[in-house]
Formats: sequence, structure tokens, C-alpha cells
Amino acid sequence: MMRRVVGGAALLMVLGTGCASVSHVQTADTLGAGKFQFAIEPGIGGAAVISDDTGSGGLYYPHVDLAARFGVADSVDLGVRFGSSLVELQSKFLLTDSRDPGKAISLAPSVSGVFLGTDDSDSVGYVNVAVPLLVGFKTRGGSELVLGPRVSATRISAGDSDDNAAVNIVSVGASVGYALRVSQSFRLMPEVGVSVPVLGEVNSSNSDSEALAGFGGGFVQFKLGFLFGSGRPINRSTDVDVDVEDIDHGEEDSDDGYED
Repeated sequence: MMRRVVGGAALLMVLGTGCASVSHVQTADTLGAGKFQFAIEPGIGGAAVISDDTGSGGLYYPHVDLAARFGVADSVDLGVRFGSSLVELQSKFLLTDSRDPGKAISLAPSVSGVFLGTDDSDSVGYVNVAVPLLVGFKTRGGSELVLGPRVSATRISAGDSDDNAAVNIVSVGASVGYALRVSQSFRLMPEVGVSVPVLGEVNSSNSDSEALAGFGGGFVQFKLGFLFGSGRPINRSTDVDVDVEDIDHGEEDSDDGYED
């Protein structure tokens, strides 16, 4: 019984880690207080395995999500994503000045997961927590190149009232995307992301914890995001001299480094 549970948890680790979106499909800049964004994120994901014993192989699958985000403050966004990523709660905290015409740096923690079953029968649980650092380089036309290094932790559990097991895994990854401003309220954003498991362990009710190593593979993902919503105004023309060091971090006035 326990061998079946551990085997099932290990399989779920592979499938569950692949459920998480390793592409962020959003700008590093926040939307701004009171602004809303809706996103359609079709794409494709892949799980690659490299082994000295079995050779190399890969599995590719469609990965489609919908997302909605709202600017609760000038430097804070909250949102939700659902679809192939199951249900994911998102947040974003801008670390740089919102009026900086050249760059935006933010933390965008998210948590996704699902639980199936009851305490009295076979059950399966999946939780993924990701902490990406989004670094955006703005253009004067309102587009943004976004780099996204990230760390994520995944927990997959399976079992029943007598036997249970859990797999914990830590992954590192990165993404690169370009949010092309097509119009004031629409951006097209292609993005590629990768994620590689680096640490792990298996826990079970009838045995000691075992470390996981030698994963020999990882995940890759491509998404094409359709982002609907006005967001931040575009940069002002480059013929206007803007000294970023002179930006007032506490006051807002009409001369803010952007134009509508």
C-alpha cells in the first residue's frame, strides 16, 4: 500500500509541477490604482527528462490560462489566474518608483493548488508557491521587456486515513517576455519560461524522509499573452530630459515623466 502511495505521489510531483505556469505573462510595472486588466494566455508546455540509463525524452502539452488583475494601490496589484494552472492567486509589489520612465522592478508572489478527496478516503493535494522577481525595461512607446528569475516550492500529497505520503520540491527558473503595446488598452506579450527542480524530499507515514536528487530534467513553457487594460501611461518623449534621481517618492504632480 505505501509503495503505491509513494509511487503515486512521485508521479503527481511530475504532473503537478508541470501544472504551474513558469511564464508570468505580465509586466514588471503595476497597473496603477483602480485599473483593471484581463488576460488570455494560450501556450504550450514541455517536460524534458535527461537520463544516462534511459536517454532523453520529452512530453509537450497545451497550457491555457485566463487571468484578471486589479490595481488596489499605485504600487500593488492583486489578481487570479485559472485554467491549466488550476487556481492561482497572484500579487505584485512594485519596488521602484511608479513614475520611473526607464525601469520597473517588482516582487510577484503567487500561490496555486487544489485538493481532491476527503479525510476518510483517498485524497490528493497540490500546492505551489512561487516568488518571481520581475525586472522590466520600458520603452518610450509603452512596451516593456520583462526578465523574471524565480524560486518556487511545490508540495504534492496523496494517501488515505491509514497511509499517506508527500513530495516536496524546490525549483529555480527564469523567464523572458516582451509586452508590446499595440494600443492604449491592449498589449501582446510573448514569453518563454523554464523551471528546473533542484531539491526535494519524500515523506511518508511509515518511513523516514528520503532526499530526492538527480532529477535530470525540467520544464519549459511558451505563452502568448493577450493583455486587455489601459495600465500605466506611456513614457514621455526622449527629447525631454528626465533625471530619475530627482523623482519625488512622496508627491505626485502633473509633470510625472509620462504622457497620455
